[in-house]
Amino acid sequence: MAGTDDNLRLLLNQAAGEEAFLNRVGLADDGELHATGTAPATSPVVSLMITNRQRAALRELGFSEESIRQMTPAEAHGKLGLA
Repeated sequence: MAGTDDNLRLLLNQAAGEEAFLNRVGLADDGELHATGTAPATSPVVSLMITNRQRAALRELGFSEESIRQMTPAEAHGKLGLA
């Protein structure tokens, strides 16, 4: 039975680690700023893609699916105030 408990503990620790990683990735995708209100100096802002969260935010701003599909990532990020 102890082996089962150890396996469960390992799985729970792995799930917690994955959740923490995904939270950090989500913050990076959303263009979160440091507490000072500026982007970190070590990571230049490059618009490579529009995330699902950003697409949802654009829809909330009134953009149609077609217009979002035709936007470049830089345009979308500019409209969201991320650029």
